[in-house]
Amino acid sequence: MSASIRKTKTGSGATAVQVVRYERRRVVVLKHIGSGHRADEVAALVDGARQWIWRSTLQQPLFVTETRRSLALATTRYIGISHAFAYAVLQGSAKQCGLDTLEDELLLDLAYMRLVEPSSKLRAMELLERYFTRRHSQRSVYRALPKLNRHKETLETLAMTYAKNVLGASMELVLYDVTTLYFESFKADELRIPGFSKDGKSQQPQIVLGLLVTNTGFPLGYEVFAGNTFEGKTILPVLRAFMARVDTKDLVVVADAAMLSEKVLNEIRQAGMSYIVGARLANSSPTLIHRISQELGQLDNAIVRVPSKHGDMVCAFSAKRFKKDQTTMQQQLTKAQALVARKSSL
Repeated sequence: MSASIRKTKTGSGATAVQVVRYERRRVVVLKHIGSGHRADEVAALVDGARQWIWRSTLQQPLFVTETRRSLALATTRYIGISHAFAYAVLQGSAKQCGLDTLEDELLLDLAYMRLVEPSSKLRAMELLERYFTRRHSQRSVYRALPKLNRHKETLETLAMTYAKNVLGASMELVLYDVTTLYFESFKADELRIPGFSKDGKSQQPQIVLGLLVTNTGFPLGYEVFAGNTFEGKTILPVLRAFMARVDTKDLVVVADAAMLSEKVLNEIRQAGMSYIVGARLANSSPTLIHRISQELGQLDNAIVRVPSKHGDMVCAFSAKRFKKDQTTMQQQLTKAQALVARKSSL
């Protein structure tokens, strides 16, 4: 006997939708689909009954009707939302960079959450489950964290390969900078040590992070140093590690002059590398400063090249920067004059 759809009233006044078969004048219920009070709810249940018949009995209707794409709220239960598409996009991006070869789901999940919402590990685990239904126990995460460092060389190799082959970046020109990362603690150890803090947290233990990037800012490598390490002592270890992994004979590094001393510059030259650093023009002689000013002539975008003991010093003039510096200096002069006038009247 073929299956059919039956609607019948329940004791509560709702309409029950069932898939039934009639055998010897008896009703055999094959599937109870659900009950609804409103017409749209009943219609959705009838559509569900038709689909059940097609899937379970392979019984096709004589006249095919278009299936209603509707949701009966009274017969459904909300269990949550998963941003599956967003997670798939993140996975695709990681695969394009070659990170799928790591075979470390925890590392990749934590990396995804740094992109979505930088936060603590506990917060990251909470958001992973909320957004992507990815579950990592607190115990397993903290056990695995010390082991993630084993991926460092592999990650740097993948980053260099992607930068060179996909982004077309030159491995002969790199940018280097240093930052500090402090910890919400006052307990120091051999690595986390108070030092000069770029965040103004000199009383708290910190680490120094040296980062090497391409000329467009794509990361190539990093090193972590004790929190009290002078910035100038970090650049050579990072550059030497980079040179050991890339096939280049001529390397030019761009860095901030604040972290480089004359000794470090000499060591960079001795290592066969070149450099571009910011020069402190104020440390030059008044004669040289006057000469440079005369040659630039306060012409916007004018450039002059001056030989020095560390190489050619390239000086440029910016009308916009000149105007800004003039305004700042005038503001400071006005404050100083007001302070002197106030003290004189006492």
